[in-house]
Formats: sequence, C-alpha cells, structure tokens
Amino acid sequence: MVEYRPLQESAYNHVRDQVLSGQLQPGVLYSETKMAAELNISRTPMKDALVRLSQERLIDILPSKGFRLHQMSREDILQTCQARTAVEGFCAMQLSRSPSTAAARETLRAMEEAQAAMGEFLQDGGEMEAFLDCDLQFHQALVDFSGNAELRQLFNSYHYRLYFIAREAFQVEGRFQKAYEEHRTILDAVAGDSSGARAYLAVMGHMEATRDILLAHHQ
Repeated sequence: MVEYRPLQESAYNHVRDQVLSGQLQPGVLYSETKMAAELNISRTPMKDALVRLSQERLIDILPSKGFRLHQMSREDILQTCQARTAVEGFCAMQLSRSPSTAAARETLRAMEEAQAAMGEFLQDGGEMEAFLDCDLQFHQALVDFSGNAELRQLFNSYHYRLYFIAREAFQVEGRFQKAYEEHRTILDAVAGDSSGARAYLAVMGHMEATRDILLAHHQ
C-alpha cells in the first residue's frame, strides 16, 4: 500500500479541491512551480501529487510545460457512462425495492426537490451551473442511498468527468428538457416497480442518451 507524506497529501488535496470546485478551467495550462509556491512547498511533493492526480485522470501532465484538466477521450466517455450505469442502476434497484423505509423516503424527497428545481429552471431560465448543480444533487442522492462507501467513493472520483459530461451534453439544444424527462422516468420507475428492473433500465436509458450525444460531438 502506498503511503503519502504530509506535504504530498496537502498538495494533492489542494489541487484536487481546485479541480472539483471548478477553480481550474479546461484547456488552461497550469504551472507546477507556481502551484507549489502557493502552498509554500518544494516542487517534489507537488510533482508526486500531480502524478497521483494524473493516474486518477483528473489532470494531464505535459512534460516540461505544466498540467491541465484531463481531456476526455471517447474511451473515457464510454467507460464513465458504463460505470455510472452499473453504480446508479444498482442504487436505483435497491431504492425501488424498499420505497417505504425512512431512508428511501428521504432519498426520494431529495430527488424530487432536485427535479422540481430543474423544472423551475426550464420554466424561468437561468444559469447552466444551477441546472448542473440540481442534476448532480439528483444523482448524488441516489448513490448516497446505497450506504455503500465504496460506491460513493467511486461516484465522487468521477466528479470532474461528471461535470465535463453534463456541460458538454447540455450544449445540445433540447437536452435540458430531455434530461428532465429522463429523470422523471427514473423516479416513476423507482416508485412503480418493486423488482427494480424498470429502475435499472431507466438509469441505463438516461446514461446511454448522454453517451450518444457526447460521442456524436466528440471527434
């Protein structure tokens, strides 16, 4: 098992937080030296941290130049959508099998609130970031219901890729409305089939629709 030294861990957490919070912008080249100076550390722990982040596909390292946010490939898109289907489809099945528990009711309430907020966006308009936040809250609530720390960690490790995928997909005309309708289908399936089969297929349909949009525009 790899042991990370305090300075390396600090550097890793600093850059990772900047990636996941949207402080680092796609396509911009960032300096390893400057980032190390911000934390008042040497380049060695920063370099180690960046290698780790690169292995997690949060960033791409350009030797002798710096680093930038990871640029999604077709393979990334396919694998991310497949992984999300596996994780969220399972969680949706579990939710549909126990809809009357307190945890399930709370999860459904959170998902309905996110859905309602997306509906308000469609009616009144607003910033894309607001819709993205509601979209993430919808899916996060579903995964959190599982109570499975491994599934939550896997989902959270995709945070940047989720953000990238959502932003790209919502550039397509009509995608906001379609995503809203697909979320409604997931909610209806969870409530209407105790076997979980419809819920899984609803999640799969949502992910495949997103995948197809991205692949069609990704050259």
